[in-house]
Amino acid sequence: MKMIQLATLGLALTALSLPARAADMSELAPPDPATRAVSGYDAGRAGFSVLINEAIEADYRTFATLVMPGEQVPLSASTAVRYSAEAGLQTLSSTDAVWQAPDTPGHHVIEIRDMAGNLIRLNAFVLRPASEIEAGVLQGYAIGQYPQEPYRGQDAYLPPEGFIEVPPELRDLPVSPHFTLGQFLCKQEGGPVRYAIVRERLLLKLERLLEEVNAHGWRTDGFVVMSGYRTPVYNAGIGNGRYSRHVYGGAADIYIDEDNDGIMDDLNGDGVLDRRDAAALYDFIDRILERPDWTDFHGGLGEYGSTSAHGPFVHVDERGWNARWGRS
Repeated sequence: MKMIQLATLGLALTALSLPARAADMSELAPPDPATRAVSGYDAGRAGFSVLINEAIEADYRTFATLVMPGEQVPLSASTAVRYSAEAGLQTLSSTDAVWQAPDTPGHHVIEIRDMAGNLIRLNAFVLRPASEIEAGVLQGYAIGQYPQEPYRGQDAYLPPEGFIEVPPELRDLPVSPHFTLGQFLCKQEGGPVRYAIVRERLLLKLERLLEEVNAHGWRTDGFVVMSGYRTPVYNAGIGNGRYSRHVYGGAADIYIDEDNDGIMDDLNGDGVLDRRDAAALYDFIDRILERPDWTDFHGGLGEYGSTSAHGPFVHVDERGWNARWGRS
């Protein structure tokens, strides 16, 4: 049973300040693909895939894509399918189609069904253009200013072209099998309509990591996303660097919490909830990212201990190259 000894909290906090690796790295080896079936866990795969905008290939029953107003979105399925949408859809062949986004921001659904009846439901978010930001504010919601010069000259760090408009009724909308749009909203205060960015490749990475940790034996139906998108103004207010992947919608601070007690589960099995559990998750993800089948998901990985505001967690992002921090 998991325990936190309040009487020894001072000692625990001292330990939490020190980086710690999992005791036995052999226990964190990637699972054999032949033994990936996990009792009670559904990865949410559709049985076929669709290439979106010639850039993102997804095979999940639920997924999301970000689209600028009036943009054409090419779609190409891995097998013969039937496409359907309320408007704007042109079918080109048994596998290919193009969806024409409307000129106004909003949420739209494209359904892609193969001949066996398997379905991919693609939530297309037509973005509110960043050009509408005035004095750092978008439709009454404070955004702030993005750096005009991209970090390392990388396109991934260009200022975003637009933002997902999130009214209250869309917060529980699934953007992938195990994550909802609301999980990635910035924590800053604002009106009922918020704005956010959630990169498609981040969703793919989180879903694949979730499948890996379940195959490893850490049974969970989802990560807690402690922090997803952050506006530049919020990010600066908490003292983070202006090039944080969070402000570009490409990062998530996560932990596993199956008993819903608000803190990372006892992943290393030592009976104590502390930074060593974040270390176990960090080490596992680090080893996963060394595999050749994870090349497309290289990114940042950071380990963090507890503070008075939160428990231990791990940062993951999709910047395109590996970066590591949180260890001495």
